[in-house]
Amino acid sequence: MSFLDDVFNTTKNVAAAAGKKTDVAVQVSKLKIKEAQINGDIKAKFEKLGALIYQMKKTDEKDNEAFDALVAELDECYAKLDEISEKIDEYKNEVSCPDCGVKSKRDNNYCPNCGAKLPERPVEAEEPKEEAAEVEVEETAEDKGEE
Repeated sequence: MSFLDDVFNTTKNVAAAAGKKTDVAVQVSKLKIKEAQINGDIKAKFEKLGALIYQMKKTDEKDNEAFDALVAELDECYAKLDEISEKIDEYKNEVSCPDCGVKSKRDNNYCPNCGAKLPERPVEAEEPKEEAAEVEVEETAEDKGEE
């Protein structure tokens, strides 16, 4: 029975590893969907910003409050994108090169693209928190019917 126990335990371990990999893939997919939605929001905000600048130029009236509000909204969107990118990097066990921006495995000490020293790994490698990975897919401004 020892052989059957070994086969059972091995199968159980393989199934657990596959389940974990699948969970990571699902969480990364959710993050990428959120990233695409934010990119769509950024595009819509740039269109609004362009229309506002055109309107301001044509009427010679300055609407600095609306302009500043749109710029602040864009900054928030870019901050959200940075957070999502960091979460994806955690799941994929990757790090971005501070010099060229190329992604490489966290185990590397130097960037494979430019040779720059990569940021130090944390002393205790933490796995990404599942709570932080729970990303709800939100409707974009277009989905809500807003323009």
